[in-house]
Amino acid sequence: MTKENIDRFLPALKHRLTLTLPGQNGHAKMEPSTRKEFLMNLKHATGPRKSAVMILLFTQDNELHTFFIERNVYDGVHSGQISFPGGGFEKTDKDLFHTALRETQEEIGIQAADIHILGNLTELYIPPSNFDVFPVVGFLDKEPQLDIDTSEVQKVFKISLSELRNRNNIGKGIITIKGGREVEVPCFWLDNHMVWGATSMILSEFIEVVDEIFDSFTASDL
Repeated sequence: MTKENIDRFLPALKHRLTLTLPGQNGHAKMEPSTRKEFLMNLKHATGPRKSAVMILLFTQDNELHTFFIERNVYDGVHSGQISFPGGGFEKTDKDLFHTALRETQEEIGIQAADIHILGNLTELYIPPSNFDVFPVVGFLDKEPQLDIDTSEVQKVFKISLSELRNRNNIGKGIITIKGGREVEVPCFWLDNHMVWGATSMILSEFIEVVDEIFDSFTASDL
């Protein structure tokens, strides 16, 4: 993509995010069977906690990219998983957009003031951790300068928009759940990382939105 086409794509994306979103139809393509099982046997004593993640777009080498993080290994349901930067809503947050901005700054060091909010995708419930996650889409119009919080994040890696849209990166992977049972789940394989679960469901909806915009452009535009 040329700079001119990136400049055209971003406002188109911002506008598209104000319209009806793919929602559950987008999520369903990457929904693991383990999620369905958990929903059928839901036993949380309290209602879900609010949270937000950030799909942060930035330009590098005439291509849009976004960041993923690999979480540290810890005693929790999302230990070691690949996700977008993000976390739980705090009382000091004005709203969930603020949550996504704050968490992105805390986890990977991108200053909240430098991120332009483009909109949001469909909220998604995560049964194992009992979170409602609100996916925010933002744009950084400068070279990213990372400052990783190593207490939470093991690794940060970037993936181009063209790689996200590459259907060859969609496949299956094996996870081990409680009790040692191995389960096959749909996933994206990105930079040799298995992206599955809530992150892959959010990513699936995002790609549907992006594909719709690209399909509206002619080949000469891109």
